[in-house]
Amino acid sequence: MPAKVIDDPFGLSCVFSDGSRAEFDFAGLPNPQLARDLVVGLIELIHPHGSADSAGTVDAYAVALRAMVRKLAELGFTGSAGDLRRGQLAQFWMAGSFRLEAATRGLVKGYARAGGVLGEGVLPLAAGRNFNIQPFRRPLPPYPEIEWQRLTDHCRQQVDDSYAAHRRALEAIRHGRHPDQGGWTLGNFCWLLARLGPVGTLGIVDELGLTYAAFRYRGGADHCIQAQQDVFPHLDVMIAHRLLFGVYSGIVPDGIADLQVGDIDWSGDATVLLSYIKRRTAAESLNLPRPAVRLLEQWLAHSALLRSHVHPALRDRLWLGLSRPGDSLIVGELHRNSIKRWALRCGLTGRKTAEDSPGTHPNHPLRDAQQERMDRQYAGNDRPEPHHCGRG
Repeated sequence: MPAKVIDDPFGLSCVFSDGSRAEFDFAGLPNPQLARDLVVGLIELIHPHGSADSAGTVDAYAVALRAMVRKLAELGFTGSAGDLRRGQLAQFWMAGSFRLEAATRGLVKGYARAGGVLGEGVLPLAAGRNFNIQPFRRPLPPYPEIEWQRLTDHCRQQVDDSYAAHRRALEAIRHGRHPDQGGWTLGNFCWLLARLGPVGTLGIVDELGLTYAAFRYRGGADHCIQAQQDVFPHLDVMIAHRLLFGVYSGIVPDGIADLQVGDIDWSGDATVLLSYIKRRTAAESLNLPRPAVRLLEQWLAHSALLRSHVHPALRDRLWLGLSRPGDSLIVGELHRNSIKRWALRCGLTGRKTAEDSPGTHPNHPLRDAQQERMDRQYAGNDRPEPHHCGRG
């Protein structure tokens, strides 16, 4: 069962459509019976019964559930969901935020859908008009062709430049030597990184047996940073590849984000069948257009050296990069703010208001960055899962 109640300790266990799991703790609430009834209602909101299909979304409902139980307990309510009266719920909803009201209305309606019996008039109240009206969410206009072309051109340029530098670094590695023996050249630092992995600048300093101050004084820092930028893909390069892949393939951002190397079915030199999860529906597959296939091949070649050094648990992730050149932090998941900062650095989100911004075509790869406030209702903002590799 995708979601079920856990009795000891009292909580909720979920399995989402992408195979991920999460548990939520409701032990210790002041009214256990009401809490249990609302958890039953929450299950009705979770995939496949409802649209909640991620840990962040369910966690937002869980936060609202705990707040509702505690607040009603403060007001002296000790009964079950079936004992709730219209006046009590109206008082609670009028005093809360629009997010709290919307989430807890969903819990009450979910309890009724699960077969729970509510008091007279409670369900019509829950299904009726909110007391706290949500901010007006005007749909933004579609992206004009010039916006798509500008994004595509910028990503293509960044992808090509970074890959050309990576190929030069691979050639330098073939002829490189240890910097202590062959000198502190860019090529020799590339050679050293290929053997040590993404250890970060401090890892290089440690390998050379120097202090960081001495390393900088002798001019090694610039070569080291440049070598790490050329040898291993970093966050900006990973973002550019992901966005361009979205443009070429037409797959929505949430389908691209969790791709694994194992999702790629190579049917020939120029044919790829890609399996992916689209959170709004379910598992899908797509024969990739030729530009997307070539980009995918290039990305796998670009990230191959980094992939060979990371922990085995991370190697199947399609998207891998350093958080920044000179760091040893491995990033395999992107937070929306990372894409937003990238777009700002590249001058791709210069408009000041939502009304003046590009629109929200669901397949547009900058959708999460440019409509953060518009799209975020109850889902949590999960941070990327960073990993350190080696020393640094």
